[in-house]
Amino acid sequence: MQEAEELELWRPVSIYDSDTLVGFAMYGYFPEPAPGKLWLDRLLIDKKYQGKGYGKQAVLALLERLQAEYVSDKVYLSVYENNLHAIRLYQQIGFCFNGEYDTKGEYIMEYYFKR
Repeated sequence: MQEAEELELWRPVSIYDSDTLVGFAMYGYFPEPAPGKLWLDRLLIDKKYQGKGYGKQAVLALLERLQAEYVSDKVYLSVYENNLHAIRLYQQIGFCFNGEYDTKGEYIMEYYFKR
């Protein structure tokens, strides 16, 4: 949340199942350097709710939201190479590695919207 407070380009969102808070996500569009990039930067599911499908549901819902909110054909995210569960989830949804790394050394993945 501190990042979202420090940089207004970030959009934090809570992930709920009915009235129960199960996680958090954050996304943002960065216009510089041109042409700009749309990032799904955080996806955190509370440990007691992991393995119940919330992560996949959250990513799919976020992709719908991002496609509606932004004029972009692609979404980026980054993931540590040892986070195999997250990598598998993102690949099932349609994210692919693009061969690049972010400033923290995480692998960058991208997803192309089907329009």
